[in-house]
Amino acid sequence: MVNRYILSKFLALLVGFLCIFLAYNFNSKNTFQVSGYAYGTTWSITSTEYIADHHEKKIQNIINNIDMMASNYKPDSEIALINNSPVNTDLLVSDGLFHILSIAKLISQESDGHYDITLGKTSSSMGFSPDFEKNVENNPLNRSYELNKSNQTVNKNSLFWFDLSSIAKGYAVQRIHDYLIKNNLPNHLIDIGGEVIINGTNYSEPWKVGIQDPNSLASNPIYIIKNTNTSFLSIATSGEYRNFKTNSLGLIDTHTINPNSLRSIKPDSLSVTVISAKSATYADGYATAFNAMSVNKSLEIANANDIALMLVVQNGSDIELLFSDKWYDFAYE
Repeated sequence: MVNRYILSKFLALLVGFLCIFLAYNFNSKNTFQVSGYAYGTTWSITSTEYIADHHEKKIQNIINNIDMMASNYKPDSEIALINNSPVNTDLLVSDGLFHILSIAKLISQESDGHYDITLGKTSSSMGFSPDFEKNVENNPLNRSYELNKSNQTVNKNSLFWFDLSSIAKGYAVQRIHDYLIKNNLPNHLIDIGGEVIINGTNYSEPWKVGIQDPNSLASNPIYIIKNTNTSFLSIATSGEYRNFKTNSLGLIDTHTINPNSLRSIKPDSLSVTVISAKSATYADGYATAFNAMSVNKSLEIANANDIALMLVVQNGSDIELLFSDKWYDFAYE
């Protein structure tokens, strides 16, 4: 006769193994998600690993700190204080802001000036960013800034306003990714208002990200991106099909501004998508730069700088997809 103590231990062990099996089976088919609101949009993280409450709080702190650094909508943010500081003065800035300003300057140089974060006053006058109840003068024609790495300062040459809305979300996505990697949470999809990082796998499968069809009101994907051949991918899409206004003359103002004319662009492309295996900050800024260029110029700049670019172009009644050379280094469908 089997000892009842041994039998109870055996049954407890069996139940334990069964629970482990059921948990494994559940987690192999489900993902965990945390989400919230930030920067006038939504953010979310989808992961195959459980993101504990203390991690969620740290991630929210990252988002809040970047908001206080780069927001156009907070009069006491770091960038707002820089905007209202004297010209021709070395202004000490935080590590994060110095990093963003450095990447923005690099993209401006590589894009032949099509990317410009010094258009804050123009954006404000057009209603795409706040004026803080100030009489916003026109942006000066001569706008530049110098960065000094040795003492981590920025020096403005004129009374322009920085506008970091085209790069801050990408920086935030990158910072969250770095935090998750540091805390051994490698398999994730991060999305802040359409700026995306995918990393690792979704239970042995690659992550999938759909690029919206600009002509579809139902958010139907026109293309699917997978991280099949690389663990990390950042994805940034820009277009005028959602963010525009009708001005007092009844004309359409788009949110992307031509740095030379200081007027809204008339885009050649319906949307542009940039992917990078290095940095979401870089991808975010460059998506705006390509959106401000002609199709031919975009492909020329992308190929010259080894950037993976997809353009969605209206060709008569048809939609056409155009790709830079670098795009084919990755496996997509």
